[in-house]
Amino acid sequence: MATRKLLLAALLALVAAGARAQTPAGQWIGFECIDQSALPIVRVTLNGSPGHRLVLDPSFNDFVLDTLVVDGTGLKLAAAGQATIDYYGRKEKVPVVVLDELKVGERAFPMVRTLLIEGEDGTGMGGLRSYGRIGRDLLEPLRLTVHYPRRLLYLETSPPEVPAGGVAFETAGRFLVVPVTLAREGALEEVRFILDTGTSSTVLDKKWAVEKGFAPKGANGAEISSLRVGAFEAKRLPVLLGVMKELPYGGTAAGVIGADLLLDLSVSYDFHRDLIWLVPAKEEGS
Repeated sequence: MATRKLLLAALLALVAAGARAQTPAGQWIGFECIDQSALPIVRVTLNGSPGHRLVLDPSFNDFVLDTLVVDGTGLKLAAAGQATIDYYGRKEKVPVVVLDELKVGERAFPMVRTLLIEGEDGTGMGGLRSYGRIGRDLLEPLRLTVHYPRRLLYLETSPPEVPAGGVAFETAGRFLVVPVTLAREGALEEVRFILDTGTSSTVLDKKWAVEKGFAPKGANGAEISSLRVGAFEAKRLPVLLGVMKELPYGGTAAGVIGADLLLDLSVSYDFHRDLIWLVPAKEEGS
């Protein structure tokens, strides 16, 4: 009986070890950025073909490839119909295909639904060119941490522990929306901001800012005494004043958090739980 128990324990240990081997651990991956943007650009492997630059964009839904990279590498992709995509404010029908495997670092994504688009994807400035986007649909079971000052990101299966200080995000169209607390002398305002890693500046709606006393009439910019997102606080934050209804976000939020704020931070997204953390990079212990 004792021998059988030992054999059973050894068998269970081997099974557990095999399961761990099949589940890739988290990995730090280097990335690049274009000027005035917080969009990470990573090198990926497509069906075994390495070295292709793709944007990792939490504000985007789908996985998208430019036809240039498909034609240039001779990728053979099975057709899977058509889809309508809202790409930078314009809706168009595009082909849908299936990529056998996408690898980001050591993490593999099999049988990836892929939308094909033609032409520049907006990351040709700053000396870099990318050939598609990895959207949040593909990242759903994962936690992503982007350490901007180190130009490193960490991709892992969403772990069981949930650190304090985060906030829940929502989606509005293709964008992420986060709750924000703004402070000025004698007043606090609870509002919603778009978090857009692809825009350069943090923006506050001009009409709202004047009505709430955050900016004088006729101003084009303001300084916010305090902006809070969960446990994170930015003090004396300069912002641009704009008209949100004229920007591609619609009128559902009071402002936009852009690259000028994010590039000094470590930003973590838990897509499985719809949570986000903003952490000053000097406080990030990883």
